[in-house]
Amino acid sequence: MNLYLTAAEGTAEGGAWLSALSKLNLHSILATLVILLVGYALVKWACKLLDKLLQRNGKLDASIRSILVNVVRILLLFLLLLTCADKLGLPTDSIITLLGTFGLAFSLAMQNSLSNLAGGLFILGSKPFETGDYVSVAGAEGTVTQIGFIHTALTTIDNKVIHVPNSTITGSVVTNFSASKRRVDLTIPVSYNCSLDQAKKVIEGVIARDSRALQEPEAPFVRVWNLGGSAVELMVRVWCDGNDYWELRSWLIENIKKELDKEGIAIPYSQLDVHVIDKK
Repeated sequence: MNLYLTAAEGTAEGGAWLSALSKLNLHSILATLVILLVGYALVKWACKLLDKLLQRNGKLDASIRSILVNVVRILLLFLLLLTCADKLGLPTDSIITLLGTFGLAFSLAMQNSLSNLAGGLFILGSKPFETGDYVSVAGAEGTVTQIGFIHTALTTIDNKVIHVPNSTITGSVVTNFSASKRRVDLTIPVSYNCSLDQAKKVIEGVIARDSRALQEPEAPFVRVWNLGGSAVELMVRVWCDGNDYWELRSWLIENIKKELDKEGIAIPYSQLDVHVIDKK
């Protein structure tokens, strides 16, 4: 019974199309062409106007603005298509059903890509990072060079380009290292036999020599942090500008080592003391 009704409905729709096509004449075709040309011009004008209005909102990302304009353009063109079909006397219900079926099949076939697209929109909207930020996400680390609709491109320190799917990013922990200020944290081991006051003074002197070390939001910190198995561990904390982080960190490690060597303060390696007991 259902098959019979489906076949009957298909026959009825086919008849409606044949009937509509048989009634076409030069006047209706020319009128539809005029509607199509004028409507297309109005769609272009409306999209340009919308884009200008969105540009006035400085907080709206350019990629999001482009997506919104394109969505509006597609909707307006769809309405224009239905208007032209109605003018020609074509069955608009069949067109809507056909487009809906095509859209469903397309969405199922492009499920993963649509998931990445949604992830891209989420990233552009929530802004966990921006182009130029140095981030760590989904096991990858580098500078964000492009935020696309399907993937985000990261450039590593050794100039490798990593493309991370946006759906992976939205489901992962994102660490953004591009804050305006960052803190360099170092652990410096020194010998148990050295003077801790002297070691701290040497490290503080190294820090004071570099203008990249900031006094805000916290002055440089050098304190005994732990008594390890082979060394006394000194914790060093220095605030700096985010762009100076890696250079300052490397400079501090190198120059603290040099100054400790000059003062005869050893940086011990892991060692094990073995005591032999003679029971004779």
